[in-house]
Amino acid sequence: MIQPIPAFDHNAVLPPHLGNPTLPSHISPYPCTTVELCRRFGTSEERREILRKYLDFRAGLHGAGILRGFQWLDGSFLEDVESREGRSPRDLDLLTIYWGYDLEFLLSLKAKFPAFSDHGLAKAKYSLDHYELDAGFSPGLTVDMARYWALLFSHTRNAVWKGMLKIDLDTGDSDSLALAELGRKA
Repeated sequence: MIQPIPAFDHNAVLPPHLGNPTLPSHISPYPCTTVELCRRFGTSEERREILRKYLDFRAGLHGAGILRGFQWLDGSFLEDVESREGRSPRDLDLLTIYWGYDLEFLLSLKAKFPAFSDHGLAKAKYSLDHYELDAGFSPGLTVDMARYWALLFSHTRNAVWKGMLKIDLDTGDSDSLALAELGRKA
């Protein structure tokens, strides 16, 4: 059973674990759906706009055929930056981890959905600080890059430990339900 997205801790961030860091179900990244993400973090028009763009990005991924994998979400979007810093989040930090696609497909992906591998385009069009990791390319590189991203995403700029979220790529109707959820909140 998936637990709900945890509440912010005393540092105004998602906690890095739920009390017992030896239990895999109690540590970040916390699995959730896009519906749960929108319910929890669609609390202002600025946040809802970032979430709409994120869902649009996911639609682009699905349209291009990227369904095997998951995404890690992070950044000030998953923090209570409004109360801590008196501002809205500016973007959503995102790592798409995927596997099982051959080189020909991945090269064609650049034409089908350029924002997937163009960091500047993802930022400008989707308000995403997006990165990608082909977990099927090399086991050693996958472990090294997972270590890098997990450690980078698990701390604020002030070195405060924090949690992140995990959303599967192949989510069926969940993304359209999440978009409807954002419409109800407006």
